[in-house]
Formats: sequence, C-alpha cells, structure tokens
Amino acid sequence: MLYTEKDLPLILKESELVQLSEETQVRYEENGGAKDVFINDEWAARTSLFDGMDWQLDCAGCCYNLTAKEDGLHVEKR
Repeated sequence: MLYTEKDLPLILKESELVQLSEETQVRYEENGGAKDVFINDEWAARTSLFDGMDWQLDCAGCCYNLTAKEDGLHVEKR
C-alpha cells in the first residue's frame, strides 16, 4: 500500500510505502528484530531501529519523526 503525507500520522507496515514531501519515499524491512529504514530506492538502510527507538528525517524543509513500534513504524510530521 502507498500512503501519502496527508495520511500522517500512521503506522507503516513492512512492505508498505509512505510518500512524503518532495518525492521522498520511506519504507522498512524487518531485520533480526530491528526495522531497517530505507529512503527512496536506496539499497543500504539509513538507520536500524529497535522497538521504542526513534529517528528524525529532515527533507526539503520538513521534519518527520519515525518510531519503531511492535506493530510497525510510526511516522509523523513534526
């Protein structure tokens, strides 16, 4: 499923995408209990988050908070 910035905040599930401002896409893959976060078509994860950890993504003057939770990746605009 493809979400957009209008759907925020949301819980992203593995294999789903969220399209943020300026054509930035976020997805994640499970990796040994961690959630590896990928931006656009990158092959290497930007970050790996375990449940409860968060990470801030800055893009095109906007800021998004990504938090790993048991049921997925919580994405919200700051």
